[in-house]
Amino acid sequence: MNKNYAKKIHCSNLRRCAKTKTYLYPHLQLKMRAEATNRHFRIAFKTLGCKANRAESDILMEKLAAAGNEIVDTKNHANIYIINTCSVTNEADKKSRQAIRALKHNNPDARIFVFGCGVRAHRKFYEKMPEVDFTDIGTEAILRMIENSDFKNKLSVSGALISPIVNRTRAVIKIQDGCNNSCSYCIVRILRGREQSYPSKEILKRINQKLREGYKEIVLTGINITSWKEDGGDKTGQIRDFTDLIYAILENTSVERLRISSMEPEGIDARFAKLLKNPRMCPHIHLPLQSGADKILKLMRRKYDVKKFINACDLIKSASPDIAITTDVIVGFPGETEKDFLETMRLCKKIGFAKIHVFPYSKRDNTPASIMPNQIDACVKNRRAKILRNLSDKMRREFIKTRLGKIYEVLFEQKKSGSKTNIWTGLTPNYIKVNVKSKIPLFNQIKTVRLVRLLKDEAIGELLPII
Repeated sequence: MNKNYAKKIHCSNLRRCAKTKTYLYPHLQLKMRAEATNRHFRIAFKTLGCKANRAESDILMEKLAAAGNEIVDTKNHANIYIINTCSVTNEADKKSRQAIRALKHNNPDARIFVFGCGVRAHRKFYEKMPEVDFTDIGTEAILRMIENSDFKNKLSVSGALISPIVNRTRAVIKIQDGCNNSCSYCIVRILRGREQSYPSKEILKRINQKLREGYKEIVLTGINITSWKEDGGDKTGQIRDFTDLIYAILENTSVERLRISSMEPEGIDARFAKLLKNPRMCPHIHLPLQSGADKILKLMRRKYDVKKFINACDLIKSASPDIAITTDVIVGFPGETEKDFLETMRLCKKIGFAKIHVFPYSKRDNTPASIMPNQIDACVKNRRAKILRNLSDKMRREFIKTRLGKIYEVLFEQKKSGSKTNIWTGLTPNYIKVNVKSKIPLFNQIKTVRLVRLLKDEAIGELLPII
């Protein structure tokens, strides 16, 4: 909600919290109190963007569920829809706006609360959206707004064990926030601010809580997770790093599958690669390349060159031969020539990525790249993106095809939508989506499966009997 909207409904006592700079709307609080008389709210979440966003949404969900609210899917009717926005590209901004408008259109009587990176980047825009009832950059103001409606002082989880509130099998744990890098194209480092690492004790506590709730896989996420560090607290003053944290998780939890969401190439060394030999580590690393041309990497202000990136991939593969390395590539960065693009294509083929996430360069305000000369025409960017996506599709199929006949432990997540033949889908440790037939529900179960056939960019598998 915003000032303009308040004026539309003749709200004369709009107040602003001096501490949070957040607008509080007494009329909205009163209406929400009326809606929640003798009951709590039905609340639905829509999360866009990265896994760090999902982790933040999950924490907010837990607190709201602990206070007695019912968390429902966005397809269901809710009193409140909370949208966690993304602003990594112009397309991400567009999707965030579309999600807000669609939810309000389908649920005209519901309240729309919006937070996240999109609000950090374009707060005034979201405040002026007629569909939006309340905005803030984070979750605390949303908690206060709902808390003041009906159930004051009940939102703290206080370490209480919370039952899973959504049908998921993987818990996403955020270990840090912010980024100290200076990539010339990136708006996220500006929106998120400087790096801050969360204490290992809190991370371990949260992981163990999720395991007690029944989750079988833990996914570590953040904005730049390889920057995680902590004072070891011993006499030597040694600083613990990201690799130390992984060792601590493996030693102090019973997690069956530990997955790393995304990490920077400079975080790969022999000590980290050795970790990948542990059978509890999922053999899947997302390693952003961004470009296969040293000239462009330098313009991007990345901390590695092509040679260092190749060395990182070689270290990973030598430690875990069956690993899936996925990546991000930006095409059409300012100054990228056809020769530079072809160098990127050649490098992608050489490394043999399991999948490539392709992004046409998106100009973001207040970033050095936005004012660089030699900006690339949209048609050229789209053509290059199409070529690289076609390559990615081919490489994805090849990655799966070369693993047909192999046996994997598959974590099943859901019954296939619209399936009348009892098809269940799950993921191998190296992130292959597998479809199997089963009359018995397989949700959140790890089963032994042989991959038998390729189905587009997925695999058909057969359940193997327990011996």
